[in-house]
Amino acid sequence: MVPTRRFIGALLLLAAFAPLHRLLDPGRSGPAGSATRAAAEAAWALGVSGTLIVMTFSWVCLRVVGSPSPWRASAARILERLEALSSTTFAIGVGILVTVLAASVAWFTFGGAPTSVDEMAQLLHASALASGRMGLPLPGTDAAWIIQNGIVTEAGWASIYPPAHTLLLAMGLRIGTAWLVGPVAIGAATALVILSAERVVGVGVARVAGLLLAVSPFWILIGATHLSHSTAALGLALVLWTGLRAQGGGLSRWMAVGGAVGLAVATRPWIGLATSTAILAALVFPPASRSPEPAPVWLTRFVAVGAGGAPFAALLFLWNAHLFQSPGRLGYEAAFGPSHGLGFGSDPWGNLYGPLEALAYTGADLSQLGVRLLESPLPLVAVIGAVLVWRPLREGVGVFGAWAGAAVLANAVYWHHGLHMGPRMLYESAPAWMVLFVAAATAVFGPTTGQATAEFRSTPRRLAAWSIVVTIVASLVLAPTTVRQVARTQWRATVPQPPTPEALVFVHGSWPSRVAARLAASGMRRDSIETALRRNDVCAVDHHARWRLDPAGASTEAPLDFAPLPGSPVTLGSRVLSPGNIVRVAAGAPHDPTCIREARADRLGVLELELLAWQYPPTAGARLVVARDLGPAANVPVLLSFPRPAYVLVDPGADGVPILLEYAEGMELLWGGAAGAIEGGGTSP
Repeated sequence: MVPTRRFIGALLLLAAFAPLHRLLDPGRSGPAGSATRAAAEAAWALGVSGTLIVMTFSWVCLRVVGSPSPWRASAARILERLEALSSTTFAIGVGILVTVLAASVAWFTFGGAPTSVDEMAQLLHASALASGRMGLPLPGTDAAWIIQNGIVTEAGWASIYPPAHTLLLAMGLRIGTAWLVGPVAIGAATALVILSAERVVGVGVARVAGLLLAVSPFWILIGATHLSHSTAALGLALVLWTGLRAQGGGLSRWMAVGGAVGLAVATRPWIGLATSTAILAALVFPPASRSPEPAPVWLTRFVAVGAGGAPFAALLFLWNAHLFQSPGRLGYEAAFGPSHGLGFGSDPWGNLYGPLEALAYTGADLSQLGVRLLESPLPLVAVIGAVLVWRPLREGVGVFGAWAGAAVLANAVYWHHGLHMGPRMLYESAPAWMVLFVAAATAVFGPTTGQATAEFRSTPRRLAAWSIVVTIVASLVLAPTTVRQVARTQWRATVPQPPTPEALVFVHGSWPSRVAARLAASGMRRDSIETALRRNDVCAVDHHARWRLDPAGASTEAPLDFAPLPGSPVTLGSRVLSPGNIVRVAAGAPHDPTCIREARADRLGVLELELLAWQYPPTAGARLVVARDLGPAANVPVLLSFPRPAYVLVDPGADGVPILLEYAEGMELLWGGAAGAIEGGGTSP
């Protein structure tokens, strides 16, 4: 019978080198599947070609230089010097280094701005919390303020995310350093992982893994964002650290374990619960050689863990009850419906997610992680797999295997496999994978005395050692390139300084975003909104949205297609209204003057509210406030709510700089007059 470790090693090799991502059928998995397939194909090609290059170069080194013993001896001397430092000094030093590097990226590369809609929505909600409110006020017209990944509640607009990370961002906003939340979190997580790994797998492995985390673009780049992955990673690092300290300790230490689990779960509930359980199970279940502890001991520990996690559980349940009408109802489900949950079926966009997609997405995640974790030409996942097939890793590494494996399995039963600077849904497990890689590398090099020295003379082992040396050196060379590539992306949009100290600025976004905001304001769920816009003529959806908000003032000529199916019907075409602004149009369908006016308003370009709302929220005392431009008539309630000079922000095109216009001038330019006069005619946008 094949040992479990060899089976796991073979699976990792399969994930690294077999193009499982090609099992994704865009017809079943939609745009998300297509994007994942493309990203995974690039990573897979890099991994396969990189492996060939590394092995070829390593063979040349073996033939020309011979044994990598000098590298091995140098590494041993470096380890001796690293081990001479105290555990606390080294861990804190590397943690500070990680914080400084991530903070530098956050400020100099990202400009302190969010890099995704997820961050923008969470920051906007955090601004409401920082002002003392549970939700963002929606003065005048709800549709003027609603953005993606949020929901209208009795408290106002709220993001769909759990409370822990949002509260930390709110604290950061209060002192003007929200961009430091992620860097500080991963710096602390790195220090805790080093301290924990020293106790579990040894000082040398722990410290090398910590140093490699400090130069990992994947770890640093996502940690430099406002995403909640950084806080979740800190929570899991705390679970491991407190779990180790609780061994043989009193109940207060087990309460600390519960608090760590609570932080992870209140940040990212599913990954926090699944991974925390796996880490604790690996720590507390004794090996077969040791008798289990009595049941009363386990019971008291379980109660202590529950007591420690109770404040976080109360926070999560109260948050859900206040914002999403039920203690057990997360914001994801409230906004997108039950299809946002775990398991197989269809996602909120109608894309199918079954066992085949789970296998393909999991393979895509692991193949990308292998090369993105350290930007290595030889996938680190493949190194771990190959060594597991060859020989066991050192004792104690199982807890990190449980951490890494739980993250993979937990994501396999969840349809969302996000891509953002790498396979971000595996981000929380990055420290575990790094420890596994270093443990695998040390198994190849082995100790420097005794039988291992004679064994090291074998050609296959020396070739493997050379490949690891070449991989690490190449990674250190290639990693800065990744950061430079990310730096080319523009993350921040700003409003030019108005001529008045207080101002209301209407941001002109796309027609679909205006329709989506109206539908959301009418109470429609986000999954239905996306389906309506994807499967119907935009003009029909526009009329439906107006009818839902004012049945007496508008009508809908035909029911909309809300079938939860991937893609769009073949009867729908696409029309580009301005750069990057595409709408779906039914061939031959008539479009009345209202729709023509909506389409023509986008001709100069669009700038979505999400990019600016988090910077200029309508909180008490705000001097500059931005709102969505819904047209002259629909803007009136917002104008009445803010009796101050009004302006319109116009984006003249993909390469232009947004222009701030006086309100009347902007309405005339975009809509044909502040009075809302309809211009032109015709039958199509």
